[in-house]
Order: sequence, then C-alpha cells, then structure tokens
Amino acid sequence: MRPREYIEETILKFRKEGFDIIGVPFVRIEVNDRMDEIKLNNYDVLIITSQTSAKILIDRVDKTLLKSKIVIAIGKKTAEVLQSRGIKVETPTKFDSKTLYEEFKGKLKNLKVLALRSDKGSKILLKLQDVCDFEEIKLYSIEFEHGNEQKEFVKEVFKSNNRCAIVFSSSMIANSFIDLSKKLGFDVKNLNQTCIAIGPPTRAVLERHGIRALMPSEYSFDGVIELLKMIV
Repeated sequence: MRPREYIEETILKFRKEGFDIIGVPFVRIEVNDRMDEIKLNNYDVLIITSQTSAKILIDRVDKTLLKSKIVIAIGKKTAEVLQSRGIKVETPTKFDSKTLYEEFKGKLKNLKVLALRSDKGSKILLKLQDVCDFEEIKLYSIEFEHGNEQKEFVKEVFKSNNRCAIVFSSSMIANSFIDLSKKLGFDVKNLNQTCIAIGPPTRAVLERHGIRALMPSEYSFDGVIELLKMIV
C-alpha cells in the first residue's frame, strides 16, 4: 500500500524479484504551495524526510543553493532523488526520525536547521529545538483514500481464504487501512494475513490495534523484499 504516485514503481520492483503483487493507494498526497516561504540562505542544514519532499524541493528551487547546504535525508529513495541532481546527502543508519535525531543531534548543535516534510511528520524531530535553531515547513498533506478500490481490497483480505502478505509502507497508511476496516465492520484483530510494517512507527500503529507485524532490518522496500524472501 502506497500513495498512487509511487505504486507502479513499487509493483515493478517486487515483480522483478518474482512476487505476485497488487498495489492499492490508501492515502493521497496534496501538495501545499508554500515554496515561496523557503529562504534557503537562512539555514545551514536541510532535513528531507521523504522522496515527495525531495521532489517538490528540487523542482522548485535553485539546485546550486542546495549544494552549499548540509542535506540529511531519511530513506534510500529520498537520498537517490537528491543525489541524482548532484546534491551530496547524509543519511541516518536506519531510515526513521528517531535514528536521525539520535545520530545527528550533536552535529546540528547551534546550527539553523529546516525540516521539509508532510503534515503528518513524526514529532520526534521537534526535539531538535532543544539543540539547534529548528524550523519545519509542511510541503504537503496526507489524506485517507477510501474509495471503492480500497473498500473491495479490505473486504477481500478479511474474507478470502488465500493467504497473502500485506505491506504497510507508512504509519498513515496503516491508520487509513484500520480506519476503513472498522467502518466496514471488520475487527482488525481478526486479520488473518501476514502483515509487514516498513518501520517502527508503522509497526507501532498496527500493534496498538492488535495487529502483529513483522519488520525488516532495513526500513526500505529492499528490506521488505529480503524479509519476504525469508518467510515465503
């Protein structure tokens, strides 16, 4: 489950590894027109938390300004988007906000830092306010997608006797799936499918609602693929 913008790319990646896969978008992305607010010269460091933020940024600002900044990215794909434009990127050893905070808080001390992310970003990064001059701009919002496609998918995974693995690629997607399942009258604790959470925040959402979830050692789709190869 991914936003519609990234589903085809993800499907191709899994099929290349031999998996039979379908993709259903349980969230939609709505870009906020706030780029005029970004005065990059005012910051020493940029934190880019998703490939969506990375794409919005590089499409709308002068790339030469980015090359003069410390740029920290969460996630392989986020880093790849930036690196493809010649931007040097640093990443935490695990692709989540908690690891970024723990590994970079010392380096960011007393610097001016701007985080570019969604309106559903982790609150953990706000703790950077204690060590640096930290600001955030919400470049896009994430909303639930609950149309007929999503409803039919939920009905199928609860009623079907065919076992499958459901990959939850964000905490927001997990929340969307759970919310729609409940609206359709299903008890998510009875979900009899293998569930995989791409990282700790996503697994926390699932387990809070009684859904046991596996998690890859690397919080990426490459990590998910390696995990699937071990369990199928």
